[in-house]
Amino acid sequence: MKLKVFSFLMPALLGYTLCFSQNKEIHNDAIKVNLAAAATKIYSVQLEKGLSKHLSFTLTGFYRQKSGFLFSEQMDRLAKSRGLGLTGVDFEYIFIDQAQIGVKGFSPELRYYIGNKPSRFFVSVFGQMENFDMTVPASLKAKIRGDEFEFKAPVDFNIKTMSGGILIGRQFRWNRFGVDFVIIGPHIGKARDVKAEAISSLLGELTEDEKAYLRQSVIERFKLDQSLYGVSVGDEQADIKSVKKVPYFGLRGLGLNLFYYF
Repeated sequence: MKLKVFSFLMPALLGYTLCFSQNKEIHNDAIKVNLAAAATKIYSVQLEKGLSKHLSFTLTGFYRQKSGFLFSEQMDRLAKSRGLGLTGVDFEYIFIDQAQIGVKGFSPELRYYIGNKPSRFFVSVFGQMENFDMTVPASLKAKIRGDEFEFKAPVDFNIKTMSGGILIGRQFRWNRFGVDFVIIGPHIGKARDVKAEAISSLLGELTEDEKAYLRQSVIERFKLDQSLYGVSVGDEQADIKSVKKVPYFGLRGLGLNLFYYF
């Protein structure tokens, strides 16, 4: 509950309240778009409300159609080395570098500009709500008629997160136009709803004992924290679902937003 208050109520309520306490030193309002969309495939629009010479409130909406992504090999190595400690899941047999990832969400942000020059650094506190839609291949181990074998299956993930963090960047402004360069913005929170579903025709050939074997192998292979996740195996699909909120860590960075003040 405290995290939710920090992530959303503080930036949103402060921004809303301060909108009615403006003075003559207010900088302009702005609309901003993501210049890096062609590379990252994340399309975003920001609306910024000036509150004073140094303070503003921003609301961002963003969307990414499900597809491959940049730095997938680096993310795969990071998941395999740090994923278990961060999420309670071992990614050794999960192939993030072959993933298709989509996301949509929004983010309220309370921003403080440092100094009075047109080009200046800024620091923000922000909240972020995201809904991930992903397909990630994974290697599973099963048994049919006494024979063990491994097979690779696409796993469909749906993950809803809520987090809050601090963002650092620099703004470059030329009259009414300019660019925001986001340097880094780590954020932590919880995944409120985690669902993973693997569909394979092989599952229909399993006996009840073989389904129980597959369920246990999923728990052991991915080192699932059973206080966080539950596993079930049916005739057509195997499911992993969170039974409570799961720790979540995200990172905003290297963003480039073109803006127009009005």
